[in-house]
Amino acid sequence: MKVYDSVKKEELEMSEDELVRIMDPGGRQVDLYLTEEKSDADGYLTWDVEHWSSLSKGRFIRTYTYKGKVLSESTGHNIYDLYNEFKPQEAKKIELS
Repeated sequence: MKVYDSVKKEELEMSEDELVRIMDPGGRQVDLYLTEEKSDADGYLTWDVEHWSSLSKGRFIRTYTYKGKVLSESTGHNIYDLYNEFKPQEAKKIELS
């Protein structure tokens, strides 16, 4: 997948596993700009950008943006359930920050 590194100002080719490794333990944030809006099962939360980062070894947090506004909600994930929710292949643009 093509990934833009906003710190180093370069385009990279990375796999899903490499993105996970650069978050944990690399300490970088992965921003997924989605091709379409997503909503939670209850319709409470809608977002178009997911921001993924590591809290500690094997623990991740996802925060959200909708139409340019950072939302206050977040979800926590462990390394085992990360792959059920972290889907960079569904993004139109991936950025490292």
